[in-house]
Amino acid sequence: MNSEVSVSSFWTPSGEHKVPGAESPSSQAPEIADSEAMDNPYGADVDPEMAAAMEQRMREAQEQLLSVPASQVVANHMIGLFELAALHLRVDPPNLEEARLPIDAMGLVVDNLGSELPDADTIKMALQQIRLAYVEVQKEFQSDVDDD
Repeated sequence: MNSEVSVSSFWTPSGEHKVPGAESPSSQAPEIADSEAMDNPYGADVDPEMAAAMEQRMREAQEQLLSVPASQVVANHMIGLFELAALHLRVDPPNLEEARLPIDAMGLVVDNLGSELPDADTIKMALQQIRLAYVEVQKEFQSDVDDD
């Protein structure tokens, strides 16, 4: 089975960009005739000043992100994964399948990069806690299902 994917363009905040030499399955990607659409990638209904302000805010957010060490950003994402798993464990009934993915993702990062993360011990402890919570919720949920 051939599963090639062809990308003829990609979108960025500054507009649509053609991928050099890429072809769509039928032929070349159609040309955009309306030059205004290229000037305003957010659509005709968006005020150009608003679009420029949005782009400026995006640049500022990127600059702010670049000012923080990548290890800190990754550690922050680990806490986000913890919180996502906890949310899925707290609903009634708990969504064990959805909780497992962020726990596993957190485990992969901690197991492979844990020592490079700030507060590595705290993050490892959080991973242990959410894994234990998963097992406890799973047992409780299973016993409730078995009782019914």
